[in-house]
Amino acid sequence: MSRKEEEFWRLHRVFFPGLLSVNTGVFGLLLLTSGLEQFLAYRVGIISGKFFNVLGSKNLEEFKSLCILSILIVIGISFTISARVLTTKTLQVGWRQTLCQMLHRLYLSNSNYYRLNVLDGSIDNPDQRISSDVSSLVESYSSIISSLVVTPFTIAYYTWDAYTRAGWIGPTGMYILFVVSTIVNKFLMKPVVHITVERERREGDFRFKHVQVRCNAESLAFHGSASSELTKVNNKLSEVCGVQQKLFNRNFIIDISVNMFAYIGAIASYLVISVPIFAGVYDSLSGAEISQMISENAFVCIYLVSQLTKLVSITGTVASMAGSTHRVCELVERLVKFGKEADLSPSTCTTTPPSSAQPFDPQSCSSPHPPSSPTFLTEHSEPSALETVCIVDTSEEIGDTQQISNLKETLEDPVIYNDLDRGEMNDVLLEFLWFSLFSPRTSSSEPELLIRNLNLKLIKGRNLLIMGPSSSGKSSLLRAVRGLWKPAQGEVIINRELEHRFFFLPQKPFFTNGTLREQEYSQFIKINGIQIIHLGLLDRCGGLDTEPNWSWYDVLSPGEQQRLAFTRLLYHDPALAVLDEATSAISQDVESRLYDCCLERKITLLSVGHRESLKQFHHQVVNLSGEDGEWKMEDIVSDKPGDKGATKLNRVWPSAPTLL
Repeated sequence: MSRKEEEFWRLHRVFFPGLLSVNTGVFGLLLLTSGLEQFLAYRVGIISGKFFNVLGSKNLEEFKSLCILSILIVIGISFTISARVLTTKTLQVGWRQTLCQMLHRLYLSNSNYYRLNVLDGSIDNPDQRISSDVSSLVESYSSIISSLVVTPFTIAYYTWDAYTRAGWIGPTGMYILFVVSTIVNKFLMKPVVHITVERERREGDFRFKHVQVRCNAESLAFHGSASSELTKVNNKLSEVCGVQQKLFNRNFIIDISVNMFAYIGAIASYLVISVPIFAGVYDSLSGAEISQMISENAFVCIYLVSQLTKLVSITGTVASMAGSTHRVCELVERLVKFGKEADLSPSTCTTTPPSSAQPFDPQSCSSPHPPSSPTFLTEHSEPSALETVCIVDTSEEIGDTQQISNLKETLEDPVIYNDLDRGEMNDVLLEFLWFSLFSPRTSSSEPELLIRNLNLKLIKGRNLLIMGPSSSGKSSLLRAVRGLWKPAQGEVIINRELEHRFFFLPQKPFFTNGTLREQEYSQFIKINGIQIIHLGLLDRCGGLDTEPNWSWYDVLSPGEQQRLAFTRLLYHDPALAVLDEATSAISQDVESRLYDCCLERKITLLSVGHRESLKQFHHQVVNLSGEDGEWKMEDIVSDKPGDKGATKLNRVWPSAPTLL
């Protein structure tokens, strides 16, 4: 069994999570209706022979009874087929929901969505795989699974029946036909799997291009480059249509083969029954009985061929399903690998004081570690006052042996936590200890040293500003704090007691779909009784609990988005606010009012920014040079004549002003 086939069969643990699960019950009902359908189909098939007999013998009473029986059988099989179709669709819905929920847990755990979309790059269009490919997979598989289970039994029965009627030549002829058709169709279908995978990839690229245009409609309109995008969109369309047509051309040849063998089977049934008839085996039967025997034998042989042909035709469905299955299993495999890396990093190590940490020598690190999700130190852990978090090299491939049914379902965001409970460290919120950071390795670029041997402590009430040129590692430093990137060496140590009171605010805020209340706001967010938000959103949304029929990103300007996101920070009132260019789209006067609100609430700030005006709200600044990981930390001078420095930090503020 190949690795991909093994991955596919492991998906059954997701489809059927237990013997008493709903999906298992629906599947059992599907098998029941499918078996009943085959039984009634046999009764329908031999009715024609019975009619030949009673009509040939002119038996009116048996004819009336046979008509009533036929009507009842037709009603029964009609209901059974409809029930089987409904059960198949129900199983399809259940599988899709179960599989998507499992993928959602994996995708949204341990920041896997970030690694997959931003850092990894090995999996294209994960959104399409979860939505479209899963739907295609379960639709195709649900349509054939009952046949895969029931058909072998029907083939065995009809093989025996054909043997009793026509001797060994009956089933032998049918099997020869089946073997030949299988070999031919398998040869024809081999390229279809690769073409199907290629088509799914092209479909994802085509859809992504349209999403790109939709999400950047205003920027595109300002640039006036729609003609260029028209060419690119049409190119993506041409690629999709080209692969799609290639797939249809291949399926055309397969359809010819399948249909040809199906109709040959109809003729073959009369060929096999002709042998015993011409040999005189049935000379003792009357004309009406011979007619019944020929009709019933023709049905048995044709149905045997149809069941064998069904297995052949199923291969066409399997071929089209293989592409979707490969893409879904590939996504599952990658997400499981991320989960195993998260479980293995960091490892258990001997507790050592921070003073034992060593400086980072870039020459000794020829292969920087890829980003991974560090583990949590939970309430069940027994760490010492200060623990060293070991760094584990996860660059080697990790084999996937974890059962999907036992996948970790944690949804917390990964951050390295350590105790800072010693008396002299009670006010330390965050510490970097011999911290060195590389950019992640990608398919198009090698890792670059961003920060080398950073040592600093962020003390409660002592605000820190990170500055430096573009691409110097400012935002990357915050990614390491959040656990999105892994340092090449050193530690990020966070005060465990305040870990749930850290708030991250990125440059581009995230807004979910839903009402204003669902954005985690109260109706009026106030500081010292003064309303700080005045964007008119209550009127624009139609109320706090009315879901608008537009996207927040389409309606709000970048500045309005940042102001709205900032109110979320103030509403949660964290101990530490980590701001990554969080006011870059806001005017300096509004920016000043927002920072004033943070100072009034005594929120410690770790900010990344370019504006010199931000210095007045911070005590220290770390300047990243962007060259060989060099950095420099300075105190921001305050209360000097003519120096605007950090004077605001030493003033007693009145009530915070209203944000206009």
